[in-house]
Amino acid sequence: MTNRVLTILATLLILFSLLFVLRTALTDGATARVKDLTGPLLVWHSWTGTRAEVLEQSKAKFEELHPGLQVILVFHPQDELYARYAAATANGFGPDLLIAPGEWMADLLADDLIRPVDTAVEAQSIRWFREETRRGLRSGNRLYGLPFALRTRALFYNKKLVERPALTLDELLAQAGAGAGVGIGSSFEGALWGLGTSGGQLYNDKGEVFIDMPGLTSWLTWLRNAQNNPAFVMSTNQDGLRELFVNGNLSYLVDDSDAVRVLASQMQTGTLAVRALPSGPGGAATPLLRTESFFFSPVSSPRQKQAANALALFWVGKEKQTLLMRQAGLIPSHQDVRINIRLNPEIYAFASQVKTAIPWTDDPLLAWLLTTGDETYVQALEGVLTPNEAVNALAAAMASKQEELNSQP
Repeated sequence: MTNRVLTILATLLILFSLLFVLRTALTDGATARVKDLTGPLLVWHSWTGTRAEVLEQSKAKFEELHPGLQVILVFHPQDELYARYAAATANGFGPDLLIAPGEWMADLLADDLIRPVDTAVEAQSIRWFREETRRGLRSGNRLYGLPFALRTRALFYNKKLVERPALTLDELLAQAGAGAGVGIGSSFEGALWGLGTSGGQLYNDKGEVFIDMPGLTSWLTWLRNAQNNPAFVMSTNQDGLRELFVNGNLSYLVDDSDAVRVLASQMQTGTLAVRALPSGPGGAATPLLRTESFFFSPVSSPRQKQAANALALFWVGKEKQTLLMRQAGLIPSHQDVRINIRLNPEIYAFASQVKTAIPWTDDPLLAWLLTTGDETYVQALEGVLTPNEAVNALAAAMASKQEELNSQP
């Protein structure tokens, strides 16, 4: 072998070594020096019950791996968490890590209460999370949070009252015709899942929120026709629908993933089941996808930032995500977590639904639509307007809102 060839091979070997070192730095850099760190790391959350217990267990394991660090978990009621976090952070002594709903990101960012996710942590998140689960935590080109757990809607049913769960809207109609009660929330978000069944979309090709007039009109028409059957109960009062379901007056209920443990605790063991929402002629159901997320304090010291990065990556890693799923009933955000349909049937159903869910995004038009759109459903279902008229009115109102937003400095 000539000296020239040997030189080329040596150069290539050096380049590959450098690439390996760089890759390692990107993926593991957030935790590389944590073993040398000491001191407290403050985490605020609003979790209770089993979920809080799992946090404590995970925290203890993290401290075993990094004995120089002390993780301090502090509970605050969710309706007080934001205000307390804002006040403490503004004074420079808030928590290093905040566990909160992902939709808080817009306000946290506007109030300068969070920092962007570090580059090394974001590089890891690309490997671990689907883009749709991170979409709502982006602003511009930066990521501002890590998805810890997922939340969406699916179809609950009572196994004592349902022999074979409906897979399509036609099957749901047929079973309702035979007397199976069906509870559907009639708020804009509560019923958004049906938009996809009519072939509709919430975002256009540019990723902008828009009113898909044919799709929404078709879905409102289906709901209006369905409510002619007394077995269909449509209401904005989700607690009332849950009570009817628990008491056996409804065979089916469209509800949020957070309702699983509440409903299971109130029903006879073995009667509650969950599956993905029924599809329609236009495609699969499309409920809104929300996240429970980690947010990072902008006032933490460099040492605390490194420790917060390490703890967040530890908790969103595959092992801890699996633990949270099995013991706390959370839908894992890590895409590599394997869900056994026999051992975790409810989580499996929700994880299946996540694949067609619509990601929540930091868009003021979406926030407006999730409140103003409620009236559209009321008008259409109560016969005040036809579905077509109700959708036209919503589209006109949204155009005005868009002009208002565009005129703001």
